[in-house]
Amino acid sequence: MSTPSVNLRDLRILIADPSAYTRRVIVGILRGFGANRFLEVDRSLQVLGALTNQKIDILLCDELIPEKGGLALTRTIRLNERNENRTIPILIMSSNPSEGSIKSCRDAGANMVIAKPISPKTLYDRIYWLAYTSRPFIDTATYFGPDRRFKIEGYPNGVGRRKGDNPIEIAEDVGPALAQDDIDNLFSAVRTGNS
Repeated sequence: MSTPSVNLRDLRILIADPSAYTRRVIVGILRGFGANRFLEVDRSLQVLGALTNQKIDILLCDELIPEKGGLALTRTIRLNERNENRTIPILIMSSNPSEGSIKSCRDAGANMVIAKPISPKTLYDRIYWLAYTSRPFIDTATYFGPDRRFKIEGYPNGVGRRKGDNPIEIAEDVGPALAQDDIDNLFSAVRTGNS
């Protein structure tokens, strides 16, 4: 089964990075994917200006972009109810994609974090993921952005906190579990090749 491709032709992509070199590299990568409409800026206030003047389809933003920084910029975009680009896919580019940094980007409302330097495969994979795996937007008093849960591994006490969360029912135990000796024998057979 082949993986469907992402058609970036005629999507307007805003690249916000203080480095002209980095912007050129990203434009080159995106051109290789078929993209043909770009807007480049080097400051966060220019991003806000671009978002008020036109429809943008994807924002690639450096985490440390001058004036506001990528996180504050993302919060400003997401929390402005009058902004028609409020639900724009935002990919934060980070030179320090530590677990804490990724959580901060997620909590600001970013869709994804991309490690710098950016590889073409990683960028394509993130754009593909955005195109084919949408997450609903969550709107609360303190957060507006894509659902921060990538997968649901179960709710505490079987009950979700959001009104759209359905209860998860856990089946009753229907029989005896394997004894420890039986489990050990299964693993022993696998290790010796006698399974």
